[in-house]
Amino acid sequence: MKKLISLLMAAAMILSLAACSGGTNTSDPASGSGADTSTSGSSSEESSDDPILTGEKPELKILSMYQAYNYEEQPAWKIDEEITGYKTKWYALPADNADQKLLLEISSGADYDVLLRISPNQYAQLSKQNALIDLSGLLDQYGQNIKNAVSDLAWKSVTNDEGVINGMPHEDMVASPDDAYGMLTGGIGVRSDMLEELGMELPTNLEDFTALLKAAKDKYGIAPLTANKTSPFVSVLLAAFGMGDPEWYDIDGTYTHRVKHPQIADYLAYMQELYREGLMDNDMPINTADNSKEKFASGNAIACAPLMFWDIPSMVNALATSNPDCKIEFVTDLAPDADTQPYHYISKGANFVSCISQNSKNPEHVINWLNILTDTDNFRRTYIGEEGVSYELIDGNYYPIFEGDDATNFNAYTNSDKLSGFSDPARAFQMWQARARKTPEMAEAYEAMNSRVDEYEARVSIEAYGKTSPEVQEYITALNQAFSDSFLKAIVENTDPEEAIAAMQADWDANGGLEVEAAMQAFYDTNKDFAK
Repeated sequence: MKKLISLLMAAAMILSLAACSGGTNTSDPASGSGADTSTSGSSSEESSDDPILTGEKPELKILSMYQAYNYEEQPAWKIDEEITGYKTKWYALPADNADQKLLLEISSGADYDVLLRISPNQYAQLSKQNALIDLSGLLDQYGQNIKNAVSDLAWKSVTNDEGVINGMPHEDMVASPDDAYGMLTGGIGVRSDMLEELGMELPTNLEDFTALLKAAKDKYGIAPLTANKTSPFVSVLLAAFGMGDPEWYDIDGTYTHRVKHPQIADYLAYMQELYREGLMDNDMPINTADNSKEKFASGNAIACAPLMFWDIPSMVNALATSNPDCKIEFVTDLAPDADTQPYHYISKGANFVSCISQNSKNPEHVINWLNILTDTDNFRRTYIGEEGVSYELIDGNYYPIFEGDDATNFNAYTNSDKLSGFSDPARAFQMWQARARKTPEMAEAYEAMNSRVDEYEARVSIEAYGKTSPEVQEYITALNQAFSDSFLKAIVENTDPEEAIAAMQADWDANGGLEVEAAMQAFYDTNKDFAK
């Protein structure tokens, strides 16, 4: 441990010295999300004279996140090289202690040309240590496609007070409020055979859901809802208490974390009731995500469990063993009562950031490489392949093709998102839906839950863009873990909800929560129009 601390201290000193090694001109690259990204990024006259665009292309060294597979064995790797003309050598961070490894690698002078799709926390640490170059001038010169593909808000999230941009955000593929189809991807799965035996319809509000649990307990004599210790915050249930999947909410203009939401004590009281009354699995505090799913699929009278539609393929055989006719139906975000319209949050953000360290030997070529991959047609080619070969369009919707060779059909693109460029989130989301239709069972569940999408008010959460700041990243992981642990403990111990929440809020304030709130409030005050 002493050796590791010494190494990290040395890393910080070296990174600070690295800040003296120059940069490029600053300017705002943001030009708006949704624009056509098929431009070249430079005029023909400039292109003919620029050796970056017309000269010899070096082999690029790429460091990216840990994956259980070899990047260079993915079909998209070869497609990338064919499209761009660049040879690439890929390296991956380790599964354990990735943050420390990355810091030590960069501080020791490792000359990776690009740090591709690193986490916001890793990006924040490197940015804070001035270990990254300013990308503004390079994006102006070689990155027009990238500038157009990334939204204004995403660019703002990686721009500091001096106007320096040292990261390129990879925005999450999500639906838009104007085209909300597909925004529902999970909920609380319910066994259809038990729903039929109970003679009840799929609940749409909290009152009916509670009635379902009580009826199931009475009939089967066992807690019908299972969950796991990973998170006591079930978004389907939180929606009935003015919350949902996001952690931050606008409460009369104050950007408020879930720990201080006006209804968080009411939600705690409800979860305590489920646990106390035997409506929730008694093993919930020790369940892992996997064994809670196993309980649901086993047919041992567990009727409900939080699931995503992509969990279904792994459960098909198990469900068929207990009842071949059983399907999974999904309870999606609940309204508080039958007279209130439910809502669902579309969470926009960027879970990954690409950047270039001061040690890179080929920063111009990196931007050019990514810019080529971000061209609209090139993105589609690397992400889902060729129309008629790996996917087809039916009524404007993307569907996978599995016929023929696995090296060319949709199976070849399972991991291709990690090797693709940038794309407008809504456009990429349409392509992503081919993945939602990979099996008949997945497609059926996905289409069924989204057949109800018009019943919902679609809301937008932008909190993820604010979380990229170093001020937030310094505290938020530990704060959220402490809050989750304390909340779970309060459920099991049946602590007075108001007293338990007050204690959690005091702990939050004492351990960096106030600093995080200040940073998130400043972010929200500046950018809240993007949440409309």
